[in-house]
Order: sequence, then structure tokens, then C-alpha cells
Amino acid sequence: MSTMRESADVPAWPVYALTVHDDGRVLASGPLIETSGHPTRAAAIEVVAGAAGRLGRSVRATASEPDGAVWPLIVSPDGEVSEVKTGRPRAAAPKKRQEKRAEKRREKRQEKDRGRRAAKGGAKEGSAAAPRPGAPEGGEAYAESLAQVTGHLDAGRTDEARALATQLDTQVAGVLGVSHPVALGVREVRARATAEAGDPVAGIQLYRDVAERWHYRGDAEQAEAVAGRAEKLWTGITDVERALSAGVAVVRMRNQIPGEGGAALASVLAHRERLLRTPVAEAAPEATPVAAKPVTDPGTAKGTEAVAGRGAAAGAEVPEPPVAVSSAPRSSRPRPRTAPSWERPAVNARKAG
Repeated sequence: MSTMRESADVPAWPVYALTVHDDGRVLASGPLIETSGHPTRAAAIEVVAGAAGRLGRSVRATASEPDGAVWPLIVSPDGEVSEVKTGRPRAAAPKKRQEKRAEKRREKRQEKDRGRRAAKGGAKEGSAAAPRPGAPEGGEAYAESLAQVTGHLDAGRTDEARALATQLDTQVAGVLGVSHPVALGVREVRARATAEAGDPVAGIQLYRDVAERWHYRGDAEQAEAVAGRAEKLWTGITDVERALSAGVAVVRMRNQIPGEGGAALASVLAHRERLLRTPVAEAAPEATPVAAKPVTDPGTAKGTEAVAGRGAAAGAEVPEPPVAVSSAPRSSRPRPRTAPSWERPAVNARKAG
């Protein structure tokens, strides 16, 4: 790392993790790359530089040393590494087993307290049923309400299904946490209900949130399954402007869940490019041709023919009738379309629930 550099011009996302082991091997992980081990630091930096090249700009990275020190870095597309000006390396927080166990116990107590408060509040008629006091904090506590949502969807009552699923999602997230597996399952049902109620863009955004949270929890299989549902819903949108709007969430999601070998990310980027190249014709109203009006001689009823006859007899030129004017539609060349600006990815949500 040859230079010190200001980091204000480098976006906060993505950040790549470089974990150095005692034997010198380096584990590299982050968006657009597969988590993999490398024999040297240079090899790991080369992988991060490749990701920076695909983004077309420098990216951030953190190098964690075996002694616990963490170095914030900037990696450019050509492989140049710069240290961010922070004064000195930041020591990593201790990860003792006893402290982890104490933190888990605190989280469990907080979840139980939230469950008791929700149970005391009770469930209003027509709303999502709260878990019974003493019921286990799992999917079975909300199975009845989920069955109601599914029943509404199967019967075609999509608005009722969406409203109930939204209530249930809010309630479960408040009791168990937004990233609890049960909460993610409920939010996925809400995404389906939202899409079937006629709002596929909002449904895709919900699917994206669920997929990213599964990704942060380390469940790659669940993350890919939900990401696939979001992508399928997106590619089914036929309105170009609406599809581009929804594509913001899909591209952001696939940057973090790129699929095997990055195939899924490449697929959504190709679909977005096709949408950007789709021509939009500028329709112009059909013009009505202007018909020529006959010229009538004030002194006779023979009209134009009489006037023309007299003009020809006198050797004078007879004016031709006006030419019909037609306003053809303008060029149907595609208007230049600007790609929408992409959202910043969500913060790692594992701490949220």
C-alpha cells in the first residue's frame, strides 16, 4: 500500500473484505466476486481490482490482520492500493466466546419482551392474529394468519390479501425482528400479495429486501430462490418505463446475489440494456388533407368550369387548385433514454433481527 489517500471521492459501497490468516493466505469476499482464498495479498487484491474494473471506478476494502488490526483501503481498477487517511489502524472488536454468548442471551430476552408486549395488546378483529401468550416464537404462531392471506389470494381477493399481509409483516417484524426467518417468510408472502394486487414494482422491492436479508444471514440458497422470484416478476413487466423503474431494485439485488459465476447478474444487465434500447415512437396526430374549394364566378352558376373556359379562351393561365397538405407523423426514431440512477445497497441487516 504505497500512498495515503482521501476517500471522499470513493462511494461507500461496495466494500470488500480481505481477511489475512496466520499462514499468509487471504480470504476475499464482497459483491461481484465469489468468496475465495488466495495464497498472497497481491492475488486477493487482483480479484478486488477486477471488480473495480467492472464498476469503472475505485472501490473500498478492509484488510483484517491476524493480530486484530483493520486497515481501510482504496483499490483502483489497475490494482493500485491506497490507505485511507484515518490516523492509525483501527483495532478490531474482541470476539470472545463468552461475550458472544452474553449478547445472544440479551437478544433472546429482548425478543421475549417484545413478544409479551404484543400478546398483551391482543389482536383486533379483521387484523393479523397476534401469537397466543406462551406460544413458541416461530412460524406456527402465525400460521393461522398466513393461511388467511393465502385464502384471500386463492379466492382472488388480492386487496384483502395485501392489506392483511402488510399488517402481519409489520407485527412479526416488531416481535421477532425484521431479519428473523419467520419475518422473512411473511414478507415474501406480502411481496406475492402486493404483486398480484397490481403493484409489481412494490412487490419486486419487497422480494429484493427479503433476498438481501437472507444473503446477509449467510443462507445463499434462500437468497437465490427469492432473488429468482423477483427477477421473474421483473421480466414479466411489459411497460418499458415501469420495467426500468423496477430494474433499479433488481440490479441492486443481483450485484450482491450475482448467481453462479455471475450469470444472473449478467442476465439482468442484458435485460436492462434491451429495455434502454427499446424505441419509443413520438406519435403525431393524423392531419386532415386540405381540400381545394371550387372557384365560383359571381355572375354565373357554372362555377369553376366556366371560369376555366373563359381563362383558356383568353389565353390566360388558370391557377391550379391548392395542393392537399398532409402532416405525416414525425420520425419514429427512439428517443435517447437515460439509465436510472441505482439505489445504494442496504446496510448489512443481520444486526436488525
